[in-house]
Amino acid sequence: MSLLYVHEMGPKEAPAILFLHGLGLSHTMWHPQFERMADYYHCLAPDLPECGNSGEVGPFRLEEAAQLVISIVREYVPKGVTHVVGLSLGGAVALQMLCEAPEVVDHLMISGIARTLPPPLGAIQRLNGHMLHLVSHERLTDFLMEAYDIPRAERRLLLEDLRTVKPEAIGRFLEAMTGWKLFYNGHTPILSTAGRLEAFVTQQTVYEMKRRIPCIRGVLIPGASHFWNLEFPSLFTQTVHAWIEDEPFPDRTLAI
Repeated sequence: MSLLYVHEMGPKEAPAILFLHGLGLSHTMWHPQFERMADYYHCLAPDLPECGNSGEVGPFRLEEAAQLVISIVREYVPKGVTHVVGLSLGGAVALQMLCEAPEVVDHLMISGIARTLPPPLGAIQRLNGHMLHLVSHERLTDFLMEAYDIPRAERRLLLEDLRTVKPEAIGRFLEAMTGWKLFYNGHTPILSTAGRLEAFVTQQTVYEMKRRIPCIRGVLIPGASHFWNLEFPSLFTQTVHAWIEDEPFPDRTLAI
């Protein structure tokens, strides 16, 4: 039985989609996608270690997190293979899954990852665990929200998750976000995306990944910031659907 909490909706005989959340959040950030996709897909969203209902699992390490998620696929998905959608920290875990067990990943879509943290998050990473404890939880949470330019309409949902995260866990999340490896097994389709309002290093990563592995598809989202699945839930859902069904992307997206 999986150590991680798993939110599950949709018919088990349908194609599976596994959603992996961002830094310090939980499955709740995928509510708009579950609402739109669970009638047609078997939707799964675990809470990663030290997050949400998996807060007591940890400490967070990228390799261990990927192995725990892989075990979810093997336990919950009858055929043992799923499409994977990962945003931010979830994108790093998704790429690690592809390194550890490429056979469980059908199509892979990642969003908002980078080799270098945006400046505000880099400043947090430079604080050691003791210093993080000296920063009030509310201030740290506000700082993270500002770093990702979260629209006010979406902040309440994300704040509820971030306020439960231990300060020392944030350092582990940030380390994992830049510790991913780009592995390509020759047949898993990979889509890398970013919002056009995200930090330069995040948008640049989409181009860099495509340069390193030309068959990777890259898409930028005009007018979108980091959590564009919440800002533009229908567009995000349409993009996921188009990717896993091998259909044209929505007109609003900008292919590179």
